[in-house]
Amino acid sequence: MLDFLLIVVFCVLGVLLGVVTGLLPGLHVNNVALILLSTSSTIVAVCSPLFVYGISEQFILILIAGFMISVSISHSFHDTIPATFIQ
Repeated sequence: MLDFLLIVVFCVLGVLLGVVTGLLPGLHVNNVALILLSTSSTIVAVCSPLFVYGISEQFILILIAGFMISVSISHSFHDTIPATFIQ
């Protein structure tokens, strides 16, 4: 049950960040990907209390990947809004 809850939380946070990156013309999803890649070990260290509940390090990395996928999908949809009004 905790696995499913973590997946939903990471995906919802990813969608929210994708809305932000889609609406701000200067912030691209690739910038977020680079930041996540460089801080992935820190994110795993922060989520280390979840190891007690049976959540593995590989699953946390899968959560980060799901987060990034939801950011990129949400960014692609919300990127059309500023592209419409900038021209």
